[in-house]
Amino acid sequence: MLVVTANWGFSDGTLAAVPPRAAAAGFRGEVRRATVRAGFRRDGRYEPVDGVDVVLAGDTCDWLVSREWTGDERPWHTGPRARAAFARVVAGSLRRAARLAAVLARLSRLGIDVPEADRRGRPVVERGRRVPVRVTLLEGDRDHGLAALAGAGAAALRGRAVAVGTCWSNDLATVRHGAELDPLAAADAGGPTLAASLAVDLVARFGAELAGVAAMRSVAAGRVGGLARCRAVDAPEAIARWLAADGRAAALPPRAGEVVRDAWNRCVAEWHRTARRSGPRGGRGCDLAAALAAWLTLDEHRVERFAVGDAAEPPALLVAADRGLPTPDASLVVLGHPAPGVAGGAAWCGRVVCLGPASAAAVVSAGAAGTEVEWLPSGVRGPTMDGGRGGPVASAVWRSDAGGRSRVLDAA
Repeated sequence: MLVVTANWGFSDGTLAAVPPRAAAAGFRGEVRRATVRAGFRRDGRYEPVDGVDVVLAGDTCDWLVSREWTGDERPWHTGPRARAAFARVVAGSLRRAARLAAVLARLSRLGIDVPEADRRGRPVVERGRRVPVRVTLLEGDRDHGLAALAGAGAAALRGRAVAVGTCWSNDLATVRHGAELDPLAAADAGGPTLAASLAVDLVARFGAELAGVAAMRSVAAGRVGGLARCRAVDAPEAIARWLAADGRAAALPPRAGEVVRDAWNRCVAEWHRTARRSGPRGGRGCDLAAALAAWLTLDEHRVERFAVGDAAEPPALLVAADRGLPTPDASLVVLGHPAPGVAGGAAWCGRVVCLGPASAAAVVSAGAAGTEVEWLPSGVRGPTMDGGRGGPVASAVWRSDAGGRSRVLDAA
């Protein structure tokens, strides 16, 4: 059985709220329940699964949205002060991810107890079997360097028998983060990617401004935490929905919406100036920053349209990947990074699943040539800034049937 989860986003907590401690325990319970359910075959017989693979498909940590980067230092700088700041960010992030790390280590060390089966294929609650669990952490674009860090002995993340890398695969599926399919996260040798600069020079700066407004201080961390997990092209809709929801609930003081919108637009303009100086261009050799800045800027009319879900599609330039991953041998490809460009980025053979709900950007990519792409969980509509249980952490469970095909058992 395969369990894939992604985008937990444990930051150092200085600007963005992190998933609550209960989320890690809840995840462990969900994995156990899914393991028991996976034992019930299509013919009604019960037979415990042989093993469980739990794969965290990137961005378990977020080392970009932090107050450390609201001064002169940036995570892509190489000086001693930047390295010291980065070490503090990583240490704070790992402290807040300690509960999840403990749950993963316990799963890999002790496995999962499930009922044994009798001769007639029925579960026997009185007799148990221990199913082994293998845990793999994949590196994402927001926790870039995780593989090297864990390889150097980061016991807080590795636990016992927890593997760390950049890709996981077996005969059923290939799992990777997949940020390279996002034109905003494509590597740029001349500087930070657009995605990294957006997290640091837009979201973090906006979080600092929001925390500086007395009326917003109590909700700033939660809103910024949710915004950090949104796709960049979904940020305007996320903010508009937040302002509309809190405005209807009278949770925002008078003129708060205008204050938030003005602060956001100031941060967008400053980010654009910074991006033009530092030179992130994504992977296409053209200036995506200008198109993105125009899309991100909010006026009152756009806020009203976004709030009711009536918004124009983002420019295709922002969501069209210019290359794809090599065609995998497995029939199922699971990507943790919610990159809309995957729909037209490559000629896949098989099924492609992106963890997280489809956004407006997916509409642009849907008509492009390529394999049909699913976004899970499919029942969640649109971006969010609060994320309910600590952010839009997506997970799904697959099991291979007798014919070697995979089917989704659960998605949450």
